[in-house]
Amino acid sequence: METKRSREDNFLIAFLVVLCLYHIIARFGLAVDFQWHTDIGRDELFTPPHVMILAGMIPTSIMLVSYILWNSFMSKNPEKNGFFIGPFIAPTSLWMMACGLITLVVGGLYDDYWHISYGVDTMIITPPHIWTFAGGMLVEVATLVLALQMRNRLKDATPKWFNLVIIGTLWALLYHFHLAFANFLEPRAWFIEIFNFKIMLHIIFAGASLIVFLPLADRLLGKNGALALCSLLLASQILLLAVVPILVESMMTSEHYFRPGSPHPIWAAQCLPWLLLPIFLATKRYRVLQNPNRLVALVIVVDAVWLPTLIEYIPAEIGLFNTILSLVVSVIVLRGFVALSQGFGAAIERLSANKMITLGKQSNSSAKLSVVGVFLLLIFTPLASGHVIHLSEEGEGLDAPKRFLIDVNETYVWVEFMIWPPKALIETEVSILPANNETSEITNAWTVLVYPTEKDTVKMRTVFEDRNNHSIWNGQVKFPFSGNQTLEIWLDVDGQSSFTEIPVDVDSPPLLPVWLAWFLAISWPTLMVLMWRNISHK
Repeated sequence: METKRSREDNFLIAFLVVLCLYHIIARFGLAVDFQWHTDIGRDELFTPPHVMILAGMIPTSIMLVSYILWNSFMSKNPEKNGFFIGPFIAPTSLWMMACGLITLVVGGLYDDYWHISYGVDTMIITPPHIWTFAGGMLVEVATLVLALQMRNRLKDATPKWFNLVIIGTLWALLYHFHLAFANFLEPRAWFIEIFNFKIMLHIIFAGASLIVFLPLADRLLGKNGALALCSLLLASQILLLAVVPILVESMMTSEHYFRPGSPHPIWAAQCLPWLLLPIFLATKRYRVLQNPNRLVALVIVVDAVWLPTLIEYIPAEIGLFNTILSLVVSVIVLRGFVALSQGFGAAIERLSANKMITLGKQSNSSAKLSVVGVFLLLIFTPLASGHVIHLSEEGEGLDAPKRFLIDVNETYVWVEFMIWPPKALIETEVSILPANNETSEITNAWTVLVYPTEKDTVKMRTVFEDRNNHSIWNGQVKFPFSGNQTLEIWLDVDGQSSFTEIPVDVDSPPLLPVWLAWFLAISWPTLMVLMWRNISHK
């Protein structure tokens, strides 16, 4: 007998469609936002790409709250299952969504405070971005859980196109991971230095993402699920290359203009492995997804072969020995990660069972895991606060909250401050770039900070770099105290050196230390993972 769909079923199916579209549009919005920051700069909060990212939260939140209220107080279904929070009851997947959306909102507020305290964050991985990435990814995982719940519930009444929701969400989640780790394609985040050894990071993180999601695609969609996901990744790359520049240019107004060196590479497309599909097709008969050693080899080869920065820049940057060492470390880490990743699909399926869940006393194993998690946080936080792995508020600035147009011996340049007003004892990213229509060639740039002391006048020189040969000179200026100081902007133009002074009123240091910001950033997503892991085992 064919199962018939109720109005509740149809609502939840419609909700899943809205969620899937939200994830896809938000990921394309994030890709456009990457390019917007690179080619145009940073703007106010509600830029067109930010609207693409945030707009889907409104209908999603309305439908989520509506269903929870209806299910808690109006539903007449005597077999309600789910997760109780006070008088409210809903499927576990929806509580995961609520948790993710709240994390997104709080992360956005945290991001605003971070900007005020430490300026424009031009690196992807910052304390508030960890919250927003974690929140968004949790909503995507919850969408998968809800989709499995509905598929188990509807059985024969499941729409034939239903797998499109699952694979669309899988694509968004995998792409989300790759975008989060795109920092590791950036020159200052290519490697982590441990005991004077340099270890590449991108192979580990990109490889770990594929190790999780390729087998998961087969598990959720059947034996060709991973093949379909690989095909979708390649198709989306081609689409991003074609669409992103068009969207950026169409969203520009008369107030926007391209930065020097634009258009830049489409990093949102480049961060995905181009050769994944052909290599996966070539190795599919060897059952690489079922063999941990072959799976690790696959993801490392895919990343090492396609990654232009790996081949062209990183070995020259860190040396042949460190390159080989990085590959060895990647093999060891990823091989150990394979066993850990297998629990992800199982946890999703357990959560999708939608049994009645009540939070009771933690088991000894869960308690031990929580202790280990907190211990790792305490260990990791000082490392992060010391910027050992390039997780810092510093970055290559392209636009700023404060810009000065100055004349240095008839050469007009913009001087951009990533923090305004600057904070004492905090390195402030400063960029110097030619003004519009400026034809003079700048061959060198630096700053001199001048401030009086009780004994004498002190001058501190900071040499700037043109890292990408785009006539954008970058450096970090550290103001030693709050109050009035003078910053001299020096340029070498046509073999002549000259400067112009900029008076700067420096604020007191931020109330939130960097180490505490990182601790807050890491703690909540970690506790969130531990909580939902605990629930998945009930």
